[in-house]
Amino acid sequence: MGNVYRKRRKRKSAARKKLKTMDIILVVMAVLLVAFTLKMILVFEQTGAIPDTLCTCVFAALGGECGVMGWIKTTKDKLTDRKWQIEDRTQSEKEREENGNDI
Repeated sequence: MGNVYRKRRKRKSAARKKLKTMDIILVVMAVLLVAFTLKMILVFEQTGAIPDTLCTCVFAALGGECGVMGWIKTTKDKLTDRKWQIEDRTQSEKEREENGNDI
């Protein structure tokens, strides 16, 4: 019984660790975008028009934020991939040296 409880605790903590800053930002942005869109629909129903400049600015800001986060993610992936390539190269060189010495 105790093992089952420990496994459940580990799963919950693992799920919490997977939630990263960018994920939280994306969820907040999605919620804000939906709320803004619904509010603009209500404004349109009441007045017959919406503030075009405000809509443009909100969508530009959210789109820009998504673009910056995509750029950050791509840069991190490139750096991580480069780091792994260097590690693989050094490991394969060590293996070649060890195999060359055995002959």
